[in-house]
Amino acid sequence: MSILDYIKFYPEIATKSFCDEIVDYYRENADWKPSTFSTSAGTSSETNRRVRMNDFWITESHRYHKELKDVFFSGINSYTKEFARIIPEGCTPFRINSYPVGGFMIPHVDNIHHSHGQRWGYPHITALMFMNDDYDGGEFVMCDGQWTAPKKQGSVVVFPSNFMYPHGVEKVTKGNRYTIMTWII
Repeated sequence: MSILDYIKFYPEIATKSFCDEIVDYYRENADWKPSTFSTSAGTSSETNRRVRMNDFWITESHRYHKELKDVFFSGINSYTKEFARIIPEGCTPFRINSYPVGGFMIPHVDNIHHSHGQRWGYPHITALMFMNDDYDGGEFVMCDGQWTAPKKQGSVVVFPSNFMYPHGVEKVTKGNRYTIMTWII
């Protein structure tokens, strides 16, 4: 198998109305903060050259958490049926990402342990849902340009959270790109 075989794209897991409702709600009600890159010592001093986006963490106490978990796990369950060695114990809170014009994230790997407020433990897989597709630029690119996610609202991409799966977001040139992600522990 190729490493690209472990990247799975699940189109239209969520409906357009579901995605629009969540984006509309959190656009108005989230306490948006500039995103950061973390190291074992805290926030990276290189954050500004590594990422330009705003984020908000959706926890169990926030609106739509249960619905998001149900939607995400429909994709995650498909993934873990195919790759049965992965046994999910849970997921981190959901991070909604807002990339304005000029927003980006340089290629990186999800080699995290306890940053961003999640439980202790390395994630097995990363799951990312595309909440809209009415923007230009902002392509989600993986594995040094070998794979680019189709831009399709309501779709989920799932992939291993390790050094073999660098991924990033190219600059948004028009509109505002919204995604929601979680790590599966």
